[in-house]
Amino acid sequence: MKNSLVSVNALRRKVVIDASLIIDLYAAPSEERASIAEEVVTWITRGIVDAFAPKLLIVEVMGVLSRYLSEEELDLVLDTLPSIRLVPEETIYEEAVRIARKTGSRAADAYYIAVASIINGVLLTNDRRQAQNAMKAGIRAYYLIEEMERARQDLSHLDT
Repeated sequence: MKNSLVSVNALRRKVVIDASLIIDLYAAPSEERASIAEEVVTWITRGIVDAFAPKLLIVEVMGVLSRYLSEEELDLVLDTLPSIRLVPEETIYEEAVRIARKTGSRAADAYYIAVASIINGVLLTNDRRQAQNAMKAGIRAYYLIEEMERARQDLSHLDT
């Protein structure tokens, strides 16, 4: 039985979740973006993917959602975030600097791309520019607004 568990865990894809997806869970500008975010969270909760993000994710999410939600609602967001392994800055700083220099990306984007680089994972985002910069850095990335179907297929035959 233990061998089965190991093989199932080995099949999970490591993904980096961009703040845009978490923000879209709570304040999406369209039904399409909300639906994408909800599906990605389902992949996480069902154990189909192992999710990672820089610790910066919390700051970004709180900064944007504070424009739309009350303090109580922000507390609820923090209490209900999907299970995402937050990677501290000191772990990714050097790689983020290298990526920023190579791609000219925004600082925050370089952190997400660096996490994907370090864990050998795939970046999932609703931010086109971030996906483009990840690809410049040699990181597989999906701009889910246009590539959701391809992401579903590539991330292990997801049943939705």
